[in-house]
Amino acid sequence: MAAIKTHYQNNGARDIMVAALSGFLDNIETEPIFIFIGSDRHLLDCFGPLTGTMLHALAPDLPVYGTLDDPIHAQNLLHGLKEAKHVHADKIIVAIDASVGDEEEIGMIQLRQGGLVPGKALAKNLPTVGQFAITGVVDVRFSQQGTRRNKHPGLALVYNMAMLLSESIGEWHSRRHPG
Repeated sequence: MAAIKTHYQNNGARDIMVAALSGFLDNIETEPIFIFIGSDRHLLDCFGPLTGTMLHALAPDLPVYGTLDDPIHAQNLLHGLKEAKHVHADKIIVAIDASVGDEEEIGMIQLRQGGLVPGKALAKNLPTVGQFAITGVVDVRFSQQGTRRNKHPGLALVYNMAMLLSESIGEWHSRRHPG
């Protein structure tokens, strides 16, 4: 299945994400675990842990790693992955992280098969995480920052993207486990 991409403000964005999650994950026998990557110390990088926090509140029985209270970031990624794999050895990992892109991509959320490489935009040498990846474009690539016409993305963007994604995953989970 190809990558599914939608802007968080699109009408029906949540339905698109729920359908994409179903298409990618419903054939997996075990419940996947969700690893939200990012820092609570940087506004745009908090997309992952903010989404993890929101999702944990919506679906406390869903395995979630990486929240605002306990973020998974560059310094503790290896430890967090080791812990998650130890507790959930047989489970598929869905990795979620903020990303950068072109100016017109800001606000896009993408789900695709294959892992993601955290810190790639900052040239960090971190391992690929997950069998599926969800990324949210929160800013432009560094090389484009001098040409940006729009104001700097802020908390409203990250919050609204995190809300949409957490609600989408929560709805997918409740459909998969009704009652």
